[in-house]
Amino acid sequence: MAPPLRRIDKYVWEIPKGYKPCMKVPARIFADEDLIEKMKTDMTLEQAANVACLPGIYKYSIALPDAHQGYGFPVGGVAAMDMEEGVVSPGGIGYDINCLPAGTKVLTKFGYTVPIEKLFKGGELVSIDKNNGGITWTKIKLFLWRWERSLIRIRTRAGFEIRASVDHPILTPNGMVNAGEIRVGQRVAVFPFEGVPYEEPPDIMILSGDGFRPSVRRELERRGLLPLNARNPKLPYLVKLLGYFIGDGAFNGERGKITAFYGSREGLEELRQDVIALGFTPSNVYCRERKLKINGKETMSHECAVHVNSRSFKELLIALGAPAGKKTHTQFRVPGWLRNMPLWIKRLFLAAYFGAEMSKPMTINGYNFEQPYVTVSKVKELEDDGVEFLEDIAELLGEFGVRVLGIHRIEAGNGRVWLRLYISNEPENLVRLWGRINYEYNPLRRRLALAAVAWLRLKERVIEERASVERAAKVLAEAGATKTSIILTLTSEFANERFIERSIYEGRKTKPRVPKNFPKFEDWLKEHVYGDIVWDEVEDVKIEPFNGFVYDVTLNDDPHDFIADGFVVSNCGVRLLRTNLTEREVRPKLRELVDTIFKLVPAGVGETGLLRLSFSDLDRVLEDGVDWALSKGYGWSDDKNYIEEFGHYEGADAGKVSQRAKERGKDELGTTGSGNHFIEIQVVNKIFDPDLAKRLGIEQEGQVMVLIHTGSRGLGHQVATDYIRVAENKMRQWGLFLPDRELAAMPLKTKEAQDYLAAMKGAANYAWTNRQIITHWVREAFRRVFGRDPDKLGLEVVYDVAHNIAKIEDHIIDDEGHVRKVLVHRKGATRSFPAGRPEIPPKYRDIGQPVLIPGSMGTASYVLIGLPTSFQVTFGTAPHGAGRTLSRSAAVRMLPPNKVRSTLESRGIIVRSAESEIISEEAPEAYKNVDKVAEVAEATGMAKRISRHVPIGVVKG
Repeated sequence: MAPPLRRIDKYVWEIPKGYKPCMKVPARIFADEDLIEKMKTDMTLEQAANVACLPGIYKYSIALPDAHQGYGFPVGGVAAMDMEEGVVSPGGIGYDINCLPAGTKVLTKFGYTVPIEKLFKGGELVSIDKNNGGITWTKIKLFLWRWERSLIRIRTRAGFEIRASVDHPILTPNGMVNAGEIRVGQRVAVFPFEGVPYEEPPDIMILSGDGFRPSVRRELERRGLLPLNARNPKLPYLVKLLGYFIGDGAFNGERGKITAFYGSREGLEELRQDVIALGFTPSNVYCRERKLKINGKETMSHECAVHVNSRSFKELLIALGAPAGKKTHTQFRVPGWLRNMPLWIKRLFLAAYFGAEMSKPMTINGYNFEQPYVTVSKVKELEDDGVEFLEDIAELLGEFGVRVLGIHRIEAGNGRVWLRLYISNEPENLVRLWGRINYEYNPLRRRLALAAVAWLRLKERVIEERASVERAAKVLAEAGATKTSIILTLTSEFANERFIERSIYEGRKTKPRVPKNFPKFEDWLKEHVYGDIVWDEVEDVKIEPFNGFVYDVTLNDDPHDFIADGFVVSNCGVRLLRTNLTEREVRPKLRELVDTIFKLVPAGVGETGLLRLSFSDLDRVLEDGVDWALSKGYGWSDDKNYIEEFGHYEGADAGKVSQRAKERGKDELGTTGSGNHFIEIQVVNKIFDPDLAKRLGIEQEGQVMVLIHTGSRGLGHQVATDYIRVAENKMRQWGLFLPDRELAAMPLKTKEAQDYLAAMKGAANYAWTNRQIITHWVREAFRRVFGRDPDKLGLEVVYDVAHNIAKIEDHIIDDEGHVRKVLVHRKGATRSFPAGRPEIPPKYRDIGQPVLIPGSMGTASYVLIGLPTSFQVTFGTAPHGAGRTLSRSAAVRMLPPNKVRSTLESRGIIVRSAESEIISEEAPEAYKNVDKVAEVAEATGMAKRISRHVPIGVVKG
């Protein structure tokens, strides 16, 4: 449901300050009726309201006519912050989501997996606390998706594999690293628990409430525990507690009113949280030293316990199948109703029981694990009952593919027997046991088991590798290869010369063993385990084509990562060039011109440019901007006079840009990237104000222009990623509690905020330099095609303006006309200053700053001039484009690329793209009507229309 809207004017709407308690100002939206209806179809309006909750915000949270859902801020969002009390939010300057493909299995709180595309808001996922590597749980807050055309596939030495978008972060020992930057040999975090797929429980009654005393029944009904249907959301907690109680629980106290659970302090703290989730109040965990006598010898034991002092809790457990008396003297089986439950609920019961009763993972000699077992103690009269219970356990294990070896009977003395169920210690069987079931409420054993799964998988892959070498050695020998050549060909880390020689001459009747240099489990454990995660080494990284949805989620709490397939998983702007050429002169050579630009300016995800920078050169780009490019001969000295900030944002600090960001940006200078980034050959088809147009070098209809739309590429995205994580990790410490974690913000007075602003300025300098390098190559393309120097062709910069940036500016902040310095966030928004401002190039200072609004491929773009009223309505800001109406996936489904290309070419528009799907994604039908966006911008006083341009040639990513 969309937030409430009050219409202020024909093109002005407002979400009142009272819509959310946290809102400090209203949210103001600029749109006509069609545009406002489109905003209601996604999270645009809700995000605008959320931005109004940011500390220090002045006047309004603003959504421009092209606004659509973004990350935290809507794209097309504007906000001005007080320099003392305000914040800076990287998501409010430029950021995108990072995603995983459909079918990626995401691990949830109860140990089942769900394909990422089927997750839902409010669901709880397993997450990793990066402070200690331990598992925790957090709820899904927002579900996101986009269309992607390529993925990175990463495989580890233990055989874990994930596919992700190039910008999806993956946990490494050095923090989160984007998938596209992961390299062979690098360590990544894996969580070696497979779990089981989710199935909806059957709609059956487990306990109706009959048979309980009225007072107990009322207590349980009040807590939502009666009637108890298999789909009751509290059943998973009950199943775990029941399984653990059967193993290590007891009814104590007066008339057995107290339910006691015994175990480790850490495990019992986990158990306490589940008791609380049921609505009961457990005791704190308390521990003591106890004297025990075993076989006549006294020994000290450390015992921890949690008590639940509730008769209704006790009677509920008994009704579900818990033994009411002493377990050695009481008949009980695995509850019959459990047999009708899906596998994931059965897993909860088994894992909790194993947490209490199953032996811990231990090796015999460092290479082979002991047989895991569970033990039941019974008086001899109930020995058969104990056997039946263990047979029930064995039957459940069989459903998970886990093989048991049988039940062994041991005399315990005092009229008792121990019945011990042994589980096969074959490696693949242990991987199924510990990777699908594992332990609940026993963190030490859980961690050992997770590590064992990864080590066993690695061991089996090494054995298979050696077997493959053995087979290859025999084949090569039979083909006549010499021993020396075979050894040179096949020697590897785990297949040495002696092994290959024996494979040639002696052969083996059984599988090879692991080599002597393979680490023992206990030694490997010390180097590869951190809490619940395992550091596994990357074996292979590949880019593969993909055409489909990719998905992501944002989570309520720190930490914000989750488990996917076993892995713990910018500034932009536009520049307009004029020419002396007309459409009549360009048309005959248009295809050649488009092809030449396509060759000189690489486009697409991850594409690298013709430049190869050193890191010291890159630091100069970050700090000096366009001045660096001009010093290297890329462009004309006069170019910088027509660039926002003159192409050099003072205060940039390359030292505040991470090495990962630099690695992403080092080879991308001079490239457009993908998505809606482009280079367009345009023709002026309408001039609204001839006098002002001539001041900008736009002299006649039919004149050819060039529009360049691109930004800071992967470097800018990484800068935002790095500082969003900084903000997320410290917001609570700063006392920031915001309605959306995507608004992750830093108080402007903090060192972190100042570091981010210095890095953001560096990314802006990179973006301006990127467009400067592209300008150089565009001029070169015109020179090659038309055989004349670019200066003779009039290829001059009209203006270059950023539309993902934050600026410290003087603005009127209230109705009384008070002026203050504020930090203006412009996300997908363009500065629109009126005449007289010193920030405007001298040539335009008396008329106002040029504003560039690019349209979609095949539609119009606009040149406008900033108006004085823009200061009153939008803090000197105008829209930056048309804004999407169709998702990329919907566009691909509805608009075949060949048909779109054919339609465009029938209108005289030649298109070159790195991939065919981009033509569908960026088709005119996928965007809002840019004419309406420009009309609203002028009608509301943001900017005055000067000219309208239409494309005739397009180069896309």
